[in-house]
Amino acid sequence: MLLFKTNLYYVLLLLLLSCSSSSSVITSSLPQNNPYLTSTTLFLQNYHKMFQNFKIFIYNTNTNQFNFETEQESMFYSSLQNSSYLTQQPQQAHLFFLPFSSNISTRSLARLVSRIRKEFPYWNRSLGADHFYLSCAGISNSNDRNIVELKKNAVQITCFPTRCHSFVPHKDITLPPVINVHAPFKNLHAPVKLGGGGEFCVVEYGNSEVLWIGEAMRLGCVPVVVTEGTMNDMPFMDVLKWKEMAVFVKSDVKNVTWRERHQNMRRLGVVARKHLRWNRPSLPFDAFNTVMFQLWLRRHTICFWCYIFKEITFRLTKGVEMHMYQKMQSNYCTYCCMQLYTLNIRR
Repeated sequence: MLLFKTNLYYVLLLLLLSCSSSSSVITSSLPQNNPYLTSTTLFLQNYHKMFQNFKIFIYNTNTNQFNFETEQESMFYSSLQNSSYLTQQPQQAHLFFLPFSSNISTRSLARLVSRIRKEFPYWNRSLGADHFYLSCAGISNSNDRNIVELKKNAVQITCFPTRCHSFVPHKDITLPPVINVHAPFKNLHAPVKLGGGGEFCVVEYGNSEVLWIGEAMRLGCVPVVVTEGTMNDMPFMDVLKWKEMAVFVKSDVKNVTWRERHQNMRRLGVVARKHLRWNRPSLPFDAFNTVMFQLWLRRHTICFWCYIFKEITFRLTKGVEMHMYQKMQSNYCTYCCMQLYTLNIRR
């Protein structure tokens, strides 16, 4: 039995690595002629599959109206409510959305997750990993099991730029800011010309200037983002090639080697700008639908991490009979293998 589990675990790893390696080979061989991490053709194919097939189930939390602290959160929620992604049949859903207000207390949120766990089978099936929630404020730390699983497993949709320690790269997603296109660049440095004459807009990551990156790109100004650390929370990190559209420096913008790439960076930025814009109602390829595309991409990898979370939880849970643990682990591992096999076929 132990040998079977070990071999099956390595099969899962090999399947996951094969998917990742094939994707990286495709990406690395592409010419820098589009703003996407894949070819434009592959992006459009995946996007249309998402638009036609992606289904989200929203839990009924017995609340008629939610209070959100940012405009991005409000626009995302209203766009989701009026979209074709929703389904009333939870068994058809790829992911599950747990809505709650920004000012909800930690205790109330724990009770909400506990109720969802008891009334529906979907949370316990994945420990919340095929769920997502909307919170730019983040969730306070707690030892309550429901809060721990929500923070560690579920996808958090938050706002860019993120708050400290409230964002997990490769799991969470950031919403681009809502910008009034008629407002002037109040806090943005005036465009500067560096060396070859190309126009660049210098913004600092630590203040409100960074919110104007999208508008700078729309106007054909290449953003130069001054930041002291690695930026892992840019909007749509797993969709757009940010390093081909913007420059990220620590503090010194002199003696740079990227001046020659200005025209291409400017062109890619203008093309990618539509993904950063919010619309009422939402339009194809806008900010809302690109967030949904990121969720669509995450639906495949969720099962592998669910397996890991499930195994750790079972091993740390005292009083569980070993035969029950083995049976549950085997069933769950089979489920994950089927999902990873489907991933390979679809790719």
